Amino acid sequence: MEKDLWTMIDEADAQNYGNIAIQLKRDMEKSVQATMDKSPENVRRDIGRTSHNLYEKMNQFAQAEQDYVPSPETWLEYEPKHEAIKENLQNLQAVQKKANSAQDVMAASDKTVASFQQASIFLQTEYEKLMERERQVQREMEQIKNIIEQMHEQTKGSSPEKMQNLVANGKKFVSDIENLREDIRWQKPVIAAALWKEAREQVKQVYTGIREVPDKIKAVVRDKTYSIVDQAIQKTSSIFEKGIQYLQSKKEEVLNLSPLEKKRQAVEKEQQEKLQTAEQQQSAVQRINEPEKGRTVASVQDKVSDNESNIKKPRKVLLRIESKGNVRSQEHERDRSL
Repeated sequence: MEKDLWTMIDEADAQNYGNIAIQLKRDMEKSVQATMDKSPENVRRDIGRTSHNLYEKMNQFAQAEQDYVPSPETWLEYEPKHEAIKENLQNLQAVQKKANSAQDVMAASDKTVASFQQASIFLQTEYEKLMERERQVQREMEQIKNIIEQMHEQTKGSSPEKMQNLVANGKKFVSDIENLREDIRWQKPVIAAALWKEAREQVKQVYTGIREVPDKIKAVVRDKTYSIVDQAIQKTSSIFEKGIQYLQSKKEEVLNLSPLEKKRQAVEKEQQEKLQTAEQQQSAVQRINEPEKGRTVASVQDKVSDNESNIKKPRKVLLRIESKGNVRSQEHERDRSL
């Protein structure tokens, strides 16, 4: 392809992101056609069948991204498989050009077919994962709505103000998730993917934190221990409130930092840390062995130079939002224990 896949993904916006799958498909079609033109019938049949299956999986996954949420990470993971197929196709052409035996040609063809199949299986698996994630978040959202209704019915006449606050927080949390779903459709795909991942995690944590509350309230209402009902209502409301706040903070964090900018800052930080370590080593050596200052400084400077040359280039990875959330997760865990 004309551009590096990572660059294409980072530069893509919501309107042209779908072109990535199209370009990958066209790139593969060129390699397939170049091979098919010089292949015997049985090879053309096998390559044609498996390549068309791959195209279908590409289209299927791209459509799911359009319907739900982009998954640029999947295409980055697919890329090595894409390149492996093209390499196998080129090798198949070379084997045929050398007029090797039919057995050699079929061996090269079988290897190429296998690489097509592996790529198709990968995209099918990723499609199923994406669909299941979406089904799960929808199930959990429905359960959250049901829990709010159950608690409202169970606590009629008890703590009306606290219950009103719980309902308000619960509805806002649900509304924020639903609004985010619509908002991300207009964001850059890498941003949309990061935001929706955070949203899914928050839905899961909130649901996990409140799913047993109705059963507990049912028991304490039966026993007329209304003070515990008040505590349950307050803690559930707090879970919703923390979910709202966490999601908002993550939204601001993601929108304020582009993937390439984050990569650049990470590389700069790594360089600074290595140089700082080298300077500290140099200072320590000078203090310990002052009479040999000239030789020591030269030695340490060589080490600094080696460190600079060995700094790793940034890996082509998507924007990943680091969870500051061990503390947040612990808070959710405590809130689950009513």
